Amino acid sequence: MTSGNWDTRAAVTFHNATKYLAVPDATGAEQILMGTPPALEPPIWEEDWSLEPFPFKIYETLDPIEIPRDVTPSAIPALEAIARTGAEPQGPAVPDRATLARIALLSNGLLNRQTRSRSGRVIQYRTAGGTGARYHLEIYFVCGDLPDLPAGVYHYAAHDHSLRCLRAGDFRQTLVEATGGEPAIAQAPVVLAMTSTFWRNAWRYKARAYRHTYWDAGTSLSHVLATAAAVNLPTRLVLGYADAPVNALLGVDGEREATVALCAIGRDTAPAPAAPEVTPIDYPTRPISPREVVFPAIPAMHAASTLASGEEATAWRADPLRRTPPEPQGRLIPLEPLAPEDLPDAPIEEIIFRRRSTRHYDTEVEISFTAFSTLLDRSSRGFAADCLAPGAPSLHDSYLIINGVEGLAPGVYLHHRDRNAVELLREGDFRAAATRLAVNQGYAGAAHVNSYYLTDLDPVLERYGNRGYRLAQLECSLYAGKLHLGTHTLGLGAVGSTSFDDEVVEFFSPHAAGKSYMFVTVFGKRRPRTR
Repeated sequence: MTSGNWDTRAAVTFHNATKYLAVPDATGAEQILMGTPPALEPPIWEEDWSLEPFPFKIYETLDPIEIPRDVTPSAIPALEAIARTGAEPQGPAVPDRATLARIALLSNGLLNRQTRSRSGRVIQYRTAGGTGARYHLEIYFVCGDLPDLPAGVYHYAAHDHSLRCLRAGDFRQTLVEATGGEPAIAQAPVVLAMTSTFWRNAWRYKARAYRHTYWDAGTSLSHVLATAAAVNLPTRLVLGYADAPVNALLGVDGEREATVALCAIGRDTAPAPAAPEVTPIDYPTRPISPREVVFPAIPAMHAASTLASGEEATAWRADPLRRTPPEPQGRLIPLEPLAPEDLPDAPIEEIIFRRRSTRHYDTEVEISFTAFSTLLDRSSRGFAADCLAPGAPSLHDSYLIINGVEGLAPGVYLHHRDRNAVELLREGDFRAAATRLAVNQGYAGAAHVNSYYLTDLDPVLERYGNRGYRLAQLECSLYAGKLHLGTHTLGLGAVGSTSFDDEVVEFFSPHAAGKSYMFVTVFGKRRPRTR
């Protein structure tokens, strides 16, 4: 049985249909529309507040399983944990209940900060990625018998920081079969499954929310990987899996809520036993909205990028793409990152708890070249994934608009990860351009650095099919998530943004000609608060 993953017209169509662009109205004023050509529907960001989604999945009849809330700081610096996400420690490593609690809290848990939406609803901020504070991600654990937790399938309930048992028994072999025997899954005592409930984000961002699914998942998974690395726990992301059996195991329909990534956690030499029969799950959950609106492009794109069997998953991840990074054409400036012994000693747990979006930057100061170098160096080190070759170049290129870094002329740069250097493409003050590209949001022009992630989608889709679109979005956002964490370690701040897609590509061309805009993170020194 084979899916329709390889007809990549679906990914191209979706990408074009979810581009932001500015179109003058009858008066000549710009309106921001989506699609090429623009879709004939109400403007983006025009929400129906009567339908504002509830941000939690709550199983109404399942009892909570208590898990620890206190998080003991790890012993290594946060920037070291961020860099170690590609490392795989040797030997067995079996997490316990407290470790699962730590991972869940630091990737999808509640923070002691809140705001109110325009409807008056209190929104509790979370450690999870959530564009527009529209938290749509859920975490599940599929585990064998752990030292203090019986084998089962568990949902992490962020609203009360607890687990709910959906299935009792060891179902890991179901995931082994769904992934075609992926070794990390076969050896993992725990597999984390991340899902998205699309409507929670689509209410605000419409069909473009499918991109946000992977932007936010990448952010949250960067927390998972760094948290695990800090306690020497091996992890491996797995994107090659048959969608239907994984969704069935979690009790989600694959359309309204769907699995977006798996992550093998730990290592155990004992193979998983034969799994019990996967029977339907029908526990009632609290409604999240009086009515949910489906934007057809989302289920269409997700369906077009599914894999049908473990055998197809095995073939999908075989022979990972090894792209050749661009050769420098201009002057290279070597980075000068901090030595390991000079890294700030704040642990990753502290950094995640204080991470937030920064939209106000101090244009009167510059950030040090050392801080800039350290951020690029540590955040751009790779991560272990089933579909990426170890040590291979990333699938994207990182273009920079630099406005305020000591020793660097303002201008446009390209980060050469393989050379640990940046290349000056053109010099000049591009603050106004940065603002324009970010849909006229002034914080981008005020920021010290704008880091744009662009991907040549053609070879990615040729090798991975439509599922390569999921991979491209997720990979960029994982690097962006690591970068965001790094800024807070160095006393800076960052925020992810949206952009006019084609204007970004045009701005960085001819160098970026033919590439596709994926994501942007802006960062710099926070502006001091004034009373």
